[in-house]
This record gives sequence, structure tokens and C-alpha cells, in this order.
Amino acid sequence: MIQIKDITDCLEKVAPLSWQESYDNSGLIVGNPTMECCGVMVCLDVFESVVQEAIAKGCNLIVSHHPFIFKGIKKLDFESETAKILSLAIKHDIAIYATHTNMDSAATGVSFMLAKALGLENICRLLPSNESDNAYFGLGAIGYLPKQTKAKDFLLRVKQNLDLPAIRYIGDEEKAVEKIAICGGAGAEFLEDAIKNNCDCYLTGDIKYHIFHNTENRIILADIGHFESEQFIKQRIIEIISENFSNFARLFISQEKNRVKYII
Repeated sequence: MIQIKDITDCLEKVAPLSWQESYDNSGLIVGNPTMECCGVMVCLDVFESVVQEAIAKGCNLIVSHHPFIFKGIKKLDFESETAKILSLAIKHDIAIYATHTNMDSAATGVSFMLAKALGLENICRLLPSNESDNAYFGLGAIGYLPKQTKAKDFLLRVKQNLDLPAIRYIGDEEKAVEKIAICGGAGAEFLEDAIKNNCDCYLTGDIKYHIFHNTENRIILADIGHFESEQFIKQRIIEIISENFSNFARLFISQEKNRVKYII
């Protein structure tokens, strides 16, 4: 019998909860850790529709990247998304676990998976670290293209590989780029680190207007979307579970899509 905690323990071997940022809420958010696990649904975000999808597929564990509860709850308004998720999960004995900034910092975590999706090589840390554990990577990464290419051609490849409707960027599109810094999710705070490391281009999500303008002529800066830059971690979570439980077949990736839409 595989219990919920057996699944979450194997995830925490790759991304210990001690690695999460101080503001985070990774770990088991809802559920009984000793309950038998009959199926796992993996997603980026937990919505009511994801819980319904888990119910339909016979899963009683949802592993999300983003915690659906970040801060304390003082009341349950059943018109709110959070309360609907809690109510539905409790009624159907579904556990919900989040592996967020701790998985961001894992050596084969969010930024590593993004780097591989973009064809980067010789992947290394973006930020310096005093962590002695080699499995700890930290937020962000630096990688190299196999050969120099024009920024415009590289960004078009990024758009294709990540299936992006658009990319917001600033900088000289004719510039040759090779050394690329990335951070899955929202990583604008690490822009100066990318510049200090003499990177040609920095890719992340949730970049504000004024950050773009303060960056011009210093580095090519591109906003590739929060959801889109983290999408590959779902497959990595499935791989971690499969590697540890080879006979456990009920693993599913949610059919969720980015709720932020574009008109092209």
C-alpha cells in the first residue's frame, strides 16, 4: 500500500521543504498523510476544475506547484475559490500538496527544466550559494546556446518551444547572444545578477514596465510568462514519482491552461 506521505516524502528528497522561501507555503496543505494513495494529479495551480478533474480520474492526491493557500484564512466564504477547493477536497478525501520554491531551487527543478526545454547547455547556478548539498541549485540558472545566434532568432525559438502567443522584450534584436540567464516564474529581482554575470539575455516572467525601461542597452530582457516558464515542472514531478514507484501507474497531468489569455 502506497500512502500519501510515501509520495510526498520522495518529492521532498528531491526538494526538501527547508529550501522553500520564507513567504512560501509548500508541503501538505490539505489531507491525511497516512491515507492510501490511489492516484496522483499534477498541476501548476489548484482550481475547483482541477479538483473535479482529480475526482473524475480517481485521484486522491493533487500535487501542485503553486500553493493554493499562501496566507492564513480567517473565514470561509463558500463563494470564494479557496473555500470551494477546500470544501470539495475534504468531501472527497483528496489531499493537496504543494512543492513550490523548494522545487524551484532543486538541481533538476523549474529553471533546470526550462533550460533543457530551450536547448541550453552547461547549465549552472545564477545566484551564489553557501549550500553544501549539490542537489540544491537555487533560484534561476545560466546556460549556453550551442552557438551564437541573433537575439531575434533565439526569441522566436523560445516562443515556439514554450508555445507562447507573444514575448515582451527590450534590447537589440540583432545582437548576437550565447550566454542566457533564466528564472522560471517571477524573477525580475535577479536581473542585476544576470547583468553581473555578463549574460547576453535574461528570460523570466511578470516583468513590470519600468524594469524594462531601466534595462535598455544593458541586457536583452524578455518576459516569457509566469505559467509558461514553469510548465515543464509538471513532467518532472511525474518523473520523480515514477522513478520511485515503478508499479504505481495512476499518474496524470492536469489539462489546465493558463487563465490569462491573449488576443493575437
